[in-house]
Amino acid sequence: MELWESVVRMVSALGVVLALILGLLAVARSAIGRRFLPLSGVPAIKILANSPLGARKQVLLVAVAGEVLILGTTATDLVRLGKITDPEQLKLLLADASSTRPSPSSGPVRSDHMQEAHRVSC
Repeated sequence: MELWESVVRMVSALGVVLALILGLLAVARSAIGRRFLPLSGVPAIKILANSPLGARKQVLLVAVAGEVLILGTTATDLVRLGKITDPEQLKLLLADASSTRPSPSSGPVRSDHMQEAHRVSC
């Protein structure tokens, strides 16, 4: 009988510990999610397009505070390559970005705009 009592105590203690761990994990996920989500629902930074150049190197077209920047990224650096100043091109890019939301990890996205943006900024 003592063996069964100790087994029941051990299993119930393990259940309590696992419940505490899962509860803390749920609270942590909730807190982290609220911390990194924008409050207004509209992101301050939008990646309009990206084009990979090689291993861990890419060119990004990014909208920040109404400006469209061309950025180069590597594994260790982020370099501003240029800025799009043509008002018509800005309207086109921002309107296109609001209608489609590309994910940053989906590979080459809308490279036709990247080529146009390069022509505008040079």
